[in-house]
Amino acid sequence: MISTLIRGRQALIRFMLSACMAMLLVAALISPGLAAGSQIGKAPPERMPVIMVGDRLVDVAYHLGVVAEAVSIRGDLWPAGVSLAKATSTLLGCPFCIVNRVPDAVPNILRQKKIDTILVEKSAPFDKTKPQRDPMDLPPFLEEKGVLAELGTTLVVVDFTAGLDTAIRQIGTILGREQQAEALITSRADRMKAVTAALPTFDSLPKVLVLDGTSQAATGKTFVRVHLSGGYVDEFLLAPLGVTNAGDALATGENGFASLPRLDGLSRAAPDLIVMTGDADAVQRKLFEALQRHPELADEVPAIANHAMLTLPAYYDSEVIEYPGVLERWSTAFASILGD
Repeated sequence: MISTLIRGRQALIRFMLSACMAMLLVAALISPGLAAGSQIGKAPPERMPVIMVGDRLVDVAYHLGVVAEAVSIRGDLWPAGVSLAKATSTLLGCPFCIVNRVPDAVPNILRQKKIDTILVEKSAPFDKTKPQRDPMDLPPFLEEKGVLAELGTTLVVVDFTAGLDTAIRQIGTILGREQQAEALITSRADRMKAVTAALPTFDSLPKVLVLDGTSQAATGKTFVRVHLSGGYVDEFLLAPLGVTNAGDALATGENGFASLPRLDGLSRAAPDLIVMTGDADAVQRKLFEALQRHPELADEVPAIANHAMLTLPAYYDSEVIEYPGVLERWSTAFASILGD
């Protein structure tokens, strides 16, 4: 009994030390991403009298130097987009909300601001996590309500299904930013090429567990989801890095996620590395609780035994221009922890 308690305390101490190390490493790896307002050395974006519906559309427009009068994005998955919208635009809610929950949101702002153009993103899929929300539900909704004809509003579909470069060119033409669009395509391609060329290779096939944390401010409760195979993190980060997603050993679920009330089953997954996304504090608290109940996890789980735990940003295919930077950040971190 005494030896078990001692091992438990040692496990907790090792966990807390590894969490601190992870924080320090992440701080050193931070790369610039989408920021509200102007960036140093760049002119502030121009606000145009349009409504933009769709994360990728809003992100590309911002990098072409344009923000909209109002936007509809997946705010729960794209916090930086919410910050941008609050600083520069009116945030209307997600594409599902503006059709099903607040159906007057778009008609009202069209009337109030006298906006005559709506840009709508077409992606397939638009959202893996919640397939029911799709910007392409807005055009038939507005047609049915007679809003477009009533107000003489022009609705333009920006097609991302033909490829990102094609969409960037289309947005550049619509916004009068053709030259900037070509420069953006070139700079992103160059960055992506450099990042891809520098991806690490591993002798074995490391198993990586990605845990996403959330907290309720009102109750103080914490929740953890595991990223599963086929989700955004798996497709855009783990697969390019050539590692195995260990999440499927813990749970099954739809749309790339599964809730984990407890983390007691970590031994089944036996990850070589644990990545914390979202609210890392929530994940750390769940890990702390699991180690209190089962101190043997400190020896049985390689990631905990080797202090191989990191806090990194998730990627949900919203900030498409920043994607090379996010992949680079994961790549650098993985090379540091899992490399020789």
